[in-house]
Amino acid sequence: MTPARPKLTFFVELETPPLEELFGRPEVLPFLAAQGCAVSMGLLDLSDRRAEVVRKIESSGIPVTGWLLLDLEDGYWLNADNADRARERWRETAAWAEHEGLPLQRVGLDVEFPRSESEGAIRDRRRAFFSMLRHRRSREQVLDAERAYGELVREIRQSERTVEVYQFPHLLDERAAGSTLLRRSLGIVDVSSDAEVYMLYSSYLGRAGTRVYFPDAQCIALGVTGGGVNARNPDARRRFLSWERLEEELRDASAHTRDVYVFSLEGCVEQSMLTRIAEIDWSRPAPALPPEEERRARRGRRITQWLFRAEPLIDLLIPSRPRER
Repeated sequence: MTPARPKLTFFVELETPPLEELFGRPEVLPFLAAQGCAVSMGLLDLSDRRAEVVRKIESSGIPVTGWLLLDLEDGYWLNADNADRARERWRETAAWAEHEGLPLQRVGLDVEFPRSESEGAIRDRRRAFFSMLRHRRSREQVLDAERAYGELVREIRQSERTVEVYQFPHLLDERAAGSTLLRRSLGIVDVSSDAEVYMLYSSYLGRAGTRVYFPDAQCIALGVTGGGVNARNPDARRRFLSWERLEEELRDASAHTRDVYVFSLEGCVEQSMLTRIAEIDWSRPAPALPPEEERRARRGRRITQWLFRAEPLIDLLIPSRPRER
């Protein structure tokens, strides 16, 4: 596919006061409107002040996706442990949007492991995964949660809204392996939606580790440029993308999909990236990965799929321990 200008959607995950400050900056709304961008806003609260920011964005012709988030004690992100609370949150959001007169034509479901485990995953991804593997859920719990999320998607669609789901890329490998090991370990769910957005964040997966998934991803999310719940974590801050890395990944992603997401808008503003994004030459292809780097990444995907196919043996040799509540 020849690289072309994609539709860009920027994630925003801010408390209301800094959210107001971000969209009060003179360069932000004109950039988003001129570039035909959209915003996926993490709904950390359902306040009147947040509704006013959404109105301000939408009145500029910029679509806003309502990205559902839960309270910290409920896990924050959506997963197999909190399907009931996710449905409650959707209903609270729908009532808020109706009361405030907000279209919110699209709803985002962010499927990730519980936030309480996120800091360990940033420090040591492999060690965190094996810890979660040791405390994996039953197939029945995951499948029950997936049915509940399927009902949630149908309910959202009945409100004449579309649904997009933010997923880890390794779900593609689990599907290929015909396994449930990833979902049981991380607590994520495989949910049918109108758009699957794969979180291909090279800040955590590495340059080759993300780009090897680009050909298989319906929608590609890039990052992290800054912001988010881990913005104050020194380990996370060291991983923020430079402009050179972001530009390279934007141009490469545009060769594979028309829908590219960036985490996050606040990070791009903090690093003065908006003008540079507007000036990208989308017809210029991104440089290819070094062959050895690409081979290692492809080999890593094959090993991951082999691990998922070993699910019956893992269940036999490593009994699951009950999770602490």
